[in-house]
Amino acid sequence: MNKFFKILLFIALPILSIAFSSCSASKGLQKNNIRDISANRLIHEVENNNFVFDKFQAKFNAKVKTDDVNLSLKGQLRMKNDSIVWISVALPIGVEVVRALVTKDSVFMINRTEKTYIKESIQHFKQIPSEIAEIGFIQAILVGNDITLKKSDKNDVQIVDGKYNLLTSNILKITSKNNETYSATKDLIIDPENFRICKLILQENSKKARKVELKYGKFEAVEGGLVPTEIELEMNQNPDIYINISYSNINLNAEHDYKFSIPKKFTLAK
Repeated sequence: MNKFFKILLFIALPILSIAFSSCSASKGLQKNNIRDISANRLIHEVENNNFVFDKFQAKFNAKVKTDDVNLSLKGQLRMKNDSIVWISVALPIGVEVVRALVTKDSVFMINRTEKTYIKESIQHFKQIPSEIAEIGFIQAILVGNDITLKKSDKNDVQIVDGKYNLLTSNILKITSKNNETYSATKDLIIDPENFRICKLILQENSKKARKVELKYGKFEAVEGGLVPTEIELEMNQNPDIYINISYSNINLNAEHDYKFSIPKKFTLAK
């Protein structure tokens, strides 16, 4: 599988590779303007303010940068809650290069430039913990939610730069291909006015110490909820990856088409 295809795969399934400004709705409150809150209460408020949808459709523009790649792309995202994620990625001139379909148990993708395809079970991605190798987690990442919060975890709340910082240790247990098991810690930066997530940080506790940062901004009111229209992702690995995604034309009521087929002449990606 060439590097270009790998990057497009990462765009289509951001979380399967381990997910602009801070929340625009925030007023930049100082610490003494924010009431202290327990971790369990904060989790409760975040869960109550998750963006809820049955169907979701949006257009997007994306910028992708690595050490030797700088791409501008556009596309469409369509989702059915807890069921389907469908993504079409195109070049700026409108030519589709990648189409992906994720269901509860499978991942399908075609690369039109290479005439190759992927057809795998989600569980094929063995390094992915079972709690995030699921459609609900992928959808949550794409709309700025977090469905992995647990009140039983060892959580701590700090107030930093006018926002809540929810720190959770040992949130994920990951087993690598050589059966090495390690954990990852997670920090959530949360707006105190609307309890929406501004930033999510995942940090591996391993020799590689890989780190993923997801920033959510420019929240838009849609059907009574707030959804981020800007998502910025930074991942330090080899190579480092930076992705910026901007949503537009968000629609929760459209009848969706999830067309997906693998052309007969396409071969399995290696």
